Amino acid sequence: MKKILAVLALVFVGAVAAYHWKPSQWRDVFVMPFHKNEKTVQLFLKEGESLRHFAQKIAEENLVADRRNLLYWLGKKGVDRSLRAGGYHISSGPSWYVAEQLKNAEPSYFSAMIVPGALPQKPFSLGSDEAQKAALNDLGNFPAAMRRILPDAAEGRAAFLLPETYSLTEASLSELVKQASAAWYARFGALLTDKDNALRTAVIASLLQREAQIDSEYPVIAGVIENRLAQNMLLQIDASVVYAWYLQKGEMLKRVLFKHLEVDSPYNTYKSAGLPPLPVCVPSAQAWEGALAPEENDFLYYVARGDGSHRFAKTEAEHQKNVLLYRKSK
Repeated sequence: MKKILAVLALVFVGAVAAYHWKPSQWRDVFVMPFHKNEKTVQLFLKEGESLRHFAQKIAEENLVADRRNLLYWLGKKGVDRSLRAGGYHISSGPSWYVAEQLKNAEPSYFSAMIVPGALPQKPFSLGSDEAQKAALNDLGNFPAAMRRILPDAAEGRAAFLLPETYSLTEASLSELVKQASAAWYARFGALLTDKDNALRTAVIASLLQREAQIDSEYPVIAGVIENRLAQNMLLQIDASVVYAWYLQKGEMLKRVLFKHLEVDSPYNTYKSAGLPPLPVCVPSAQAWEGALAPEENDFLYYVARGDGSHRFAKTEAEHQKNVLLYRKSK
């Protein structure tokens, strides 16, 4: 009698389910258990993405047969309250099985780096040149309050990203720009509210990044730049020649020779007065700080010592002596 009642109960439940369930739900319960671990796919839950949308992506990969069953089990196992943004390797199976995987899984992250001194055309460690430019051109990737101070050109906007290693929920250039620009704005946004001044500071910071190797020299060299600009002197900065040569020839100079000083470019500060039109690289936070707070000094010249530091001079004669010292050290 007990066996008969059990069979009748199963028939009754089956009949009710058959009336209410869709074919996908039946497949999820009775077919998917035979497809456990048949395939494994890495999927990413983005920051702010709804669990419903994530469940839809799982179903579209045929890892489960029914999205609604999956949402039910995600809620029943408490995954809806604990799941964090990141990457997950998910194996196929019935909804309860997939929910169990997500309950116990730790999200993985994708690391991407922006290096101080990176070229404005190639600031990222991932993506093609075209994809990087597209990500920088999209104003939606920058904080809304920051957009009014950004340069119009994509290569100019690269300077407004804070060099750092970022953890991304997926290998997304858009997410990288969002994180790096937000980090820059949190640090410097309150200090730069005018578009022209923001660009001017970015250009100086980029020159400092390429010219100095010691953080303490950033404000000193910034003072030299400001002094030369005030006296309408050509800046004559080698870093600008290196960038001009790259734009014209596609070659990064390791050493600037006299022949290189003749390159015809607005970035060649040996021939063009004033600052270059756009930043020549992505500046570090320390270079930005130097550009924002230039040292008040009387220096008009500087030359390398050969150990990463510089000798500074107020007059041409003093500068030539320093040049001789440098040549002797070499």
